[in-house]
Amino acid sequence: MITTSLVRGALWVPSCLALLGCATQVAITPPLADAAHSHKCQIRAPLRYEGKQDYLPAALVDDPAASRTTAIRYSFEAQYGLKELEPIVAIVNPLLLVGFPTGSDNLVVRGQVDVVRGDAVLRSYVAAASMQRSSTVFYEGETFTEMRRRGLLLVGENLSGQLCKDQEVLTTLLNDSDNNNPRP
Repeated sequence: MITTSLVRGALWVPSCLALLGCATQVAITPPLADAAHSHKCQIRAPLRYEGKQDYLPAALVDDPAASRTTAIRYSFEAQYGLKELEPIVAIVNPLLLVGFPTGSDNLVVRGQVDVVRGDAVLRSYVAAASMQRSSTVFYEGETFTEMRRRGLLLVGENLSGQLCKDQEVLTTLLNDSDNNNPRP
């Protein structure tokens, strides 16, 4: 005997499965062994960065008086990709009713920290976050704006981890710059 609750359950399960398939998949490069821990170091140097302060790696602290010859430059970029199902296929495909993907979006966010003296790059750190999500007729998932923000925060956290891991080398590099070019 088929009951109303059985019918509701039968309709509810595909919807839930469809929503699970829409979760954004994230991969961060390079992987850090202690990525789960927050990084509490501070690298003080003049910063060359034009953007929202939220996206700057937390380990970087702008200190224009720290050195006149060596600075840290931070930049990032985002590349977007969108792949949608052809409209004719969407009309005739009965699998869409049970959560078959109607399209996918992907985004790659790349951040780079360069330690520069004049025009010469002394040291570079790079991190990237690739994100992909599939949408269905039941759920669109994260927007590109939400994915971009999350990617920029993850890249900043990864770069902070790399900088903190290399803090001793960076501090020596920045201090050598001050010693080689004393202030008047």
